Amino acid sequence: MSVQIEEISPCRRKLNIEVSADTIAGEYDDALKVYASQASLPGFRPGRAPKQLVKSRFNKEILGRLRDHLLPKSYHEALQENDLTVVNIVDMDEDIEVKEGEPLAYSVTVDIQPDFALPEYKGISLKREREEVTDAEVDERIEALREQRADYEEVEDRPVARGDMAQIDFTGTLDGKPLEEAEPEAKGLGEGKDFWLQASDEAFIPELGLRLAGLSIGDEETIKASFPGDFVIEGLRGKDVEFHVTVKAVRARKLPELDEEFFKGLGVENEKDFREQVANSIQAEKDRKSEGKLREDIEKTLLDKAEFDLPESMVAEASQQHVRRIAEDMQRGGQGEEAVLEHKDQIVETAKSAAERQVKLRLILHRIAREEELQVSDSELSREISMLAYAYSMERDELEKRLKQNNQVDDLRGDILCRKVMQIIQDAADIEGDAPQTEGDDS
Repeated sequence: MSVQIEEISPCRRKLNIEVSADTIAGEYDDALKVYASQASLPGFRPGRAPKQLVKSRFNKEILGRLRDHLLPKSYHEALQENDLTVVNIVDMDEDIEVKEGEPLAYSVTVDIQPDFALPEYKGISLKREREEVTDAEVDERIEALREQRADYEEVEDRPVARGDMAQIDFTGTLDGKPLEEAEPEAKGLGEGKDFWLQASDEAFIPELGLRLAGLSIGDEETIKASFPGDFVIEGLRGKDVEFHVTVKAVRARKLPELDEEFFKGLGVENEKDFREQVANSIQAEKDRKSEGKLREDIEKTLLDKAEFDLPESMVAEASQQHVRRIAEDMQRGGQGEEAVLEHKDQIVETAKSAAERQVKLRLILHRIAREEELQVSDSELSREISMLAYAYSMERDELEKRLKQNNQVDDLRGDILCRKVMQIIQDAADIEGDAPQTEGDDS
């Protein structure tokens, strides 16, 4: 077998592989003997038919099986002989056939793993940014919890205040026409009876909600409101609509008292325990943020210290994933297909930049994993799938089936491996702000 290699780009090679005619002939003879020993032809006992007759009957099938055998065999031998680690097959000749008396020649284009100097990853100097919880943060969190558990009570002796719920009848018009006539998609927005709306910028039409403040029960008002540019109904985005509103009732928000009933609902004894619980929760959030920043600093250090070209196909695949994710996030945020197309170039640029960073980091981490002889066991993979299934509220077997169908099992194994490498790097880092471990400290 001969192999000629063309360098197309730093990480892309074209392999021109040729299996000699002599090798083909030897392989063919071996295959023919197997067929002759098993073939059952009319007039002959099994295995007794003449080879030439067997050849005439099964020639096409033998050549097809030789092709299926010799292609992967010669390809993998070519990689081994030339010490190439392939990350993706980019292209391959079509209609490759094995013919008697001729060599088997074909070309395959591959992206290979780049060869680069591994950056120093042990003893990295880092700084852990620790933040202490303040009383003001605890007070703010407690108020937020009270807001979440707020009740509403009827009030009749004052106008609507910000944050109140107002019961209204309303009709809407756009350019002088009933709203639903002017914009058929606006079903349910053209008219409403006994509709409760919060007098705040958290209302589904913020301007309408805010303008309710100051009105009293029985008041009628015509309120002009502009729909946000990202409103869910495309035909109303940025449009000015007039709402004729009648206020019928008002409910004021009432925050719960910090009493025994409130504490009991949260599983604590008293205010002291409650504040401690809230402070611990905030501290845990700060610690997670600090831990995330530490990981980001490790990633930046590795990326800055390693310079090498990236396999184009890996970047292209990762870019497509990022583009899909960005587009889906935009649509979930209320932006339609038009907005996605309008920002297409920016999305593609952002996705490519993120993909290059992701691919580069993954290559570095996998290289470190080989250096450290790290692997992901089947039990670790199984545990990860179980945890993901729990997080997604899915049956474990169903999730595993989907992962296999989408060829994502190896990606998941790779994610686990990268986390293990990151932990090794962090454990070996010189981190300012961490308390030094004393002898016998297992923490």
